[in-house]
Amino acid sequence: MCYLVLFILLCSGTLLSITLIDYYQHQRDGFLDSVQKRLQCSALRERLVTMTTIKKVDIALFSQEVRELMNCPWRLNLTHRELYRTELWSCCNASDRLMVTRQNTNLNQSLSYEIHRWKKRKVDQALWEMLPQTVPWSKGSLSRCAVVGSGGILQNSSCGAEIDNADYVIRFNLAPINKSCDVGVKTDLITANPSQINKGYTDLQRNPGHLAEVLSFYGHADLLLPAFSSASGTAPCFKVYHALRKARPQQEVVFFHPDYLFELGRFWRRRGQRARRLSTGLMLASTALEICEQVHLYGFWPFPLDLSHNPLPHHYYDNVGPNRRMHAMPEEFLLLLQLHSQGALQLHVGPCTLTPTP
Repeated sequence: MCYLVLFILLCSGTLLSITLIDYYQHQRDGFLDSVQKRLQCSALRERLVTMTTIKKVDIALFSQEVRELMNCPWRLNLTHRELYRTELWSCCNASDRLMVTRQNTNLNQSLSYEIHRWKKRKVDQALWEMLPQTVPWSKGSLSRCAVVGSGGILQNSSCGAEIDNADYVIRFNLAPINKSCDVGVKTDLITANPSQINKGYTDLQRNPGHLAEVLSFYGHADLLLPAFSSASGTAPCFKVYHALRKARPQQEVVFFHPDYLFELGRFWRRRGQRARRLSTGLMLASTALEICEQVHLYGFWPFPLDLSHNPLPHHYYDNVGPNRRMHAMPEEFLLLLQLHSQGALQLHVGPCTLTPTP
């Protein structure tokens, strides 16, 4: 009987030892895999951050690297975020000067246009009365911001819930929000450009209803217009302001400050951007980087194929491309990807899952 008990104990001990060995080996393998993945992600980030241009790059290979990067865990890097925030505030100051307001502009002051600096616009009484008192975020910085580009990458992305979960949502060029599961509906700031106004809303004085109806879909969002980027854009933007005073009096219409846009362009040109003019997407991603604690970008992907090499339209709502003489979208995307790699902001490319950011 004693020998049987000893045999059972011996077998039990051996089985326990084998089980523990398997367990710790599995834990060790998992740890080594985790370390290897972190090293691979770190090397990938370093490689992307040191890229100086996307020209002559194999886009298929680049897309594969972006796909791998999107599978790497992202963490906010407070050092990089604060560095960019401080530099942007020092040069451009969106916190106070993104928009022309009564707080940052005096009656009878002359504004220099962003593009043609020698041209001036006097802030007379009529213009002064059009200005808001201050910027919407004058009471402090915002928490989680979503900057929603219009790229075709948003099609079937299921990013809508994640976008709507943000505290402040920025959209561009009156982009439609009828595909709510992909793009969300929440909007706090929406832009339009003069060419869009001239082409799509030809008789605002007599027929402002169509524009008012379009804006009603964005709720109480502010409409931001580049009235002082060039002299040719002033009249269309002013027409929008006056038309909406009658057709949608609750609509807040505000104007980009030309000094902010001019200084922001200089800021990014000193850091390698060479396009004649920044896209509105990069402008307001920069604004968010300065005024928001967390910045999440969606719909920024300037290529005709997604990360799985499936064809995409340029926008999620049409296939009209940008003015290539004015903007350099692939180079801007590389810049945003580098900011993501540094942990200054988070770029979402591909399908979304609503998970808390670490």
